[in-house]
Amino acid sequence: MAEHRNLRLLRRRNEARGSEPERLDRFLTDVADPGLISSLRREEQRRQRLFLAAALMLGVLLGLLFGSGGVWLILRFREPAPSQSDAVEKTARILVSQGHSLMMVKEFDKAWTNLRLATRLAPDLIDAWDSLALAYFYGGQTADAESALRKCLQIDPEYNRAYHILGDISFYSGDWSKAREYYTKAGQTQRILARLALLEGRFDDAAPLIRQLVHEVPDDPYVQIMGKALAAKRLTPELRLMLAPTYVVSRDPATALGWRLFYSRRYEEASAAFGRALRRQPRDGAALIGRGWSLLKLGTAREAQSDFERALIAWPSNYSALNGMAWSLKAQGQVEGAAKLWRRVLELPHRPHVEIPESQKGLGMVYYERGDYTQANLYLAQSALTNPFDPETARLLASTLHQLPAQ
Repeated sequence: MAEHRNLRLLRRRNEARGSEPERLDRFLTDVADPGLISSLRREEQRRQRLFLAAALMLGVLLGLLFGSGGVWLILRFREPAPSQSDAVEKTARILVSQGHSLMMVKEFDKAWTNLRLATRLAPDLIDAWDSLALAYFYGGQTADAESALRKCLQIDPEYNRAYHILGDISFYSGDWSKAREYYTKAGQTQRILARLALLEGRFDDAAPLIRQLVHEVPDDPYVQIMGKALAAKRLTPELRLMLAPTYVVSRDPATALGWRLFYSRRYEEASAAFGRALRRQPRDGAALIGRGWSLLKLGTAREAQSDFERALIAWPSNYSALNGMAWSLKAQGQVEGAAKLWRRVLELPHRPHVEIPESQKGLGMVYYERGDYTQANLYLAQSALTNPFDPETARLLASTLHQLPAQ
């Protein structure tokens, strides 16, 4: 987890070492992604140029109107320069935005670096801890996610979103009793409580909640599914698939290590870590899916498929297993089966989620290979918009656009 330091600790007693902005710049350069720092510097330079240009234009206009007094007015009434604390918070918010974008395309190694840095720069910025918690959660770091959420509640004990995400973690780990406890603390959570009641077979408890939700938020995808269950007076197997948990959570340190190794592209070591976790707990779904992805990256698609199949028996709506299974089938030439699974990923109601860009890319590739460039363009463009960091998607999209007939 990130260190919790007061920003004043960045100051140095010896002022001869440079100004505060210069020291902050050196600090960032030492720990952050070089590309990000370059982006931050360009943004700051652009902001300064715009400010100077505006000030110069204002000075000319005031000079024409009031003579030499115009310059004095600029110096007297211009807005004060932003304080160092404002500049640091602005930098932290840029890091949060960048980290969130990286998280949504599964670039977790970089996302964690940016978000941890944001919490160090601005320890009381709740958005930074919230995004860090989500990045840890999506990246298989359950204990760190819960720790970041507890930090949110230290900053603001009434931050109900933290309780809701803690409830999600319990829900996906299978502890539905604890999930209900957290969801109740979160406040307005009728949707998830109704969903839980349906999945647990408590239809009579779910029915009044669903009626209220259908009246209040009729366009919500989950509410629409539950409305169908209410109309049918039961949760059909098809509807259960749409309401079932879409993630699986593990609290095993070996599984968490496996995912860290996987996202740093150390696939053989990741596979070994997941294997150790599975020897201790064969029903660790996160380890099973993680080993499947590691094997897929190592080029053993058939072995990966076996792990994904086992995971989908227990968690048939798991996004990661569905996406991984699709790529496994695609690697073995089973294109129709892969496309069917990717469509299923995109049809599930929980959005946004981190498997969407890859599923869109997969469908785009299928249509590209078929020569259906219109459909290929549709899916590849959507994937590229969400994940601008994938050069293969960008290359395929450019090729697709070249193949489209001129309008």
